[in-house]
Amino acid sequence: MSSFLIEPIYDSAIIALVASVVAFTVLFLVTPPAENPIQRRWLLAFRAFAALILVVAMFRPGMVKTDTAAAEATLVVAVDTSRSMTLPDGDQADRWTHQKQAWQALSSGLAPLADSMNIRLLGYNETATELSNPGPSSLDDLESTGELTDLNAAATSAISIAQGQPLAGVVLMGDGTQTSEVQGTGAQRVAQTLKNWGVPLWTVPIGQTGGSAGNRDVSVDALPESYSLFSGNDFQVNFQVSLRGLAGISVPVEVSWIDGSGNVTTAAKRHVLVETASDVQAVSIPITAPRPGIYRLQVAAETQSGEWVTTNNRQTAFVNVREGGGRILYIEGESLYEQRFLRMALRRFPDLDLTYQWIPSDTASRWPIPLDNSFGVGKYDIYIIGDVDADAIGREQLEKLREAVSAGAGLMMLGGYHTYDAGGYASSPLADVLPIRMDASRRRDISEEIQADAADQIPGPLKIELARSHPITNLGSSDPEQVWDSLPPLLGANRFVGPKVAPGVQVLLETPQKQPLLVVGEFGRGRTAAIAFDSTWRWWREGHSEAHRRFWRQAMLWLLSREENTSEQIVIELESRRFATNAQTKFQASLATLSATETPVRLSAEIVDETDRVIAISDLSERSEPNFRSISGSIPTLEPGYYRLKVSPSEPNSSVQAEQLAFQVIDQSREMATPMADPVYLRQLAKITSEHGGDAFSYEQMDALIERISERRKQAEAPVVEKYTVGDDPLSGWLMFALFATALIIEWTLRRRWGLA
Repeated sequence: MSSFLIEPIYDSAIIALVASVVAFTVLFLVTPPAENPIQRRWLLAFRAFAALILVVAMFRPGMVKTDTAAAEATLVVAVDTSRSMTLPDGDQADRWTHQKQAWQALSSGLAPLADSMNIRLLGYNETATELSNPGPSSLDDLESTGELTDLNAAATSAISIAQGQPLAGVVLMGDGTQTSEVQGTGAQRVAQTLKNWGVPLWTVPIGQTGGSAGNRDVSVDALPESYSLFSGNDFQVNFQVSLRGLAGISVPVEVSWIDGSGNVTTAAKRHVLVETASDVQAVSIPITAPRPGIYRLQVAAETQSGEWVTTNNRQTAFVNVREGGGRILYIEGESLYEQRFLRMALRRFPDLDLTYQWIPSDTASRWPIPLDNSFGVGKYDIYIIGDVDADAIGREQLEKLREAVSAGAGLMMLGGYHTYDAGGYASSPLADVLPIRMDASRRRDISEEIQADAADQIPGPLKIELARSHPITNLGSSDPEQVWDSLPPLLGANRFVGPKVAPGVQVLLETPQKQPLLVVGEFGRGRTAAIAFDSTWRWWREGHSEAHRRFWRQAMLWLLSREENTSEQIVIELESRRFATNAQTKFQASLATLSATETPVRLSAEIVDETDRVIAISDLSERSEPNFRSISGSIPTLEPGYYRLKVSPSEPNSSVQAEQLAFQVIDQSREMATPMADPVYLRQLAKITSEHGGDAFSYEQMDALIERISERRKQAEAPVVEKYTVGDDPLSGWLMFALFATALIIEWTLRRRWGLA
């Protein structure tokens, strides 16, 4: 609709009229007389035209055009880009495909509203990001890779993205499942804010709730990360099976060995009967350790019909199977430093199982102490007898110990005031077992006061000298004598009568005066060792802990007839051997040496995957000390799978061997662990703004949503007034000035030509 209007100067028609009359009067009264009527008419015509221009300028006529149109606004569309959108949505396609179809239909259908509505596309997972150039194909090259879903981030960003422009509405697509750690009612508060602003929230729930079928899931949990076993030993595999939506169904579970070549051998099978809709059952399966080697132990539950997530149906442990273990019985009578540090050193090694038996001297009235058939053949592999009197064990049990050693067990006796001949062993069944000669006359009563200058004791400080190279005394250095010479002196030792003269008897350590300190020998099928000292704890206390550990381990392995390669070895420590892809897992690899004079060995580390592809580690840090080298770092972000952490000496000709430690990277995404959609929640959010047209639509109802948005845009139409007034714009103003000036110039020019005043 159009109409005419005038806007006189100073908003007063009277002033404009008076000014117009004055202008006409002045122009006509001052006109010089002209005798020629034609000339007079031309002069009056130009002056009248100029006066008319002034009148128009005074009254400022114009035109008003009134119409209706929707005010420009922003429509924000938020799409779910989390990994749960890759889950199936019925039998037809996955959720991502259906969401993409919904966006394509919505984008195309809203194209006619582009003049009045600005569409902004937002992708959200744990954060929200605006997607540039929104159009029907915007999601074609986008992938749903987000590890979490935060609906609050999506709703909050939808408001802020409008940047002050009026909101036509918010469209929120997705499965509606909140998996972010930021829980609470943030999305509801945003929906309430939209309601207060009069802005509708339209939700497009995608994905099924599942019912009894889609809610099905089998998960294997709580399997230890690693085992250290001995070949042929029986052990229990303990784990949990979590089951949901499978009431009354028997689920098969299989335990398998996977060797280094990838060969799979079934170790055991079980069936777990589910009694309730949601059940967690603890399972314990006894199996036998295979032959020595490095294995993966896999527990797998059979995939059930209707399961959406199957990556949690299996779990793997790493297993190191050794060739027979060492079961040690350590009998001690004095709770001194030596026994504490000896136990601490041996328990560092998983293949040595130590049992400690303390027989204090104040129990002499109850000697012998029964030890529950501890000396039966095959019960223990090694027996260590500390500072304990022979009567505390008793002749009958010592006779059984003699038989056990003869059958193949190892025996070690330590130094002390109540051991060897002073403890009554010279007249015990062990007299012909130990590799040293003893004197029964040295027998000391348990209550007898110990003299500092006793004939059976060597006072300290006492230096140790290497008498013979042997697996026990070869602690890994290229110069064994230098290692022993660097150790702190002993506080004292037993004075042996002397070693036996028999096959296999050897003196390994001695004093500078050639008094034997460590004598080894054999008895039947077993090995024996007599140690005269009990103060090796001083080695640990004064910074030689590695020598202390190696000495006692080498002694145990020799008694087990399992001499070990004593070359220096790299030790790898990993915080966890089974961790998620986004975990920050650190590691450390160390190499301890016993000789400070050796050339330092530098270490390098790398990761090797199942295809032998090498992955570099970027944050390695190195530490070097005279007897210790180490490197540390973090495992980089890796895809789920099995890997090996390989640590090697940097020098190609080094005698140190490379070491490897296997680990597993798993997919522990909370996003995928919650496969069910939550359309009810999205409907509840939309209902908050229902009084302003908010509602929920399925991905197949985009036509209805487009119609609803179009209706809202029509309701948002407002009168649009377009007014044009002469002189409001530079063009009309300058045109009027040009016409006025031209008329006066022509009039003046004519008067000059005609000779008029």
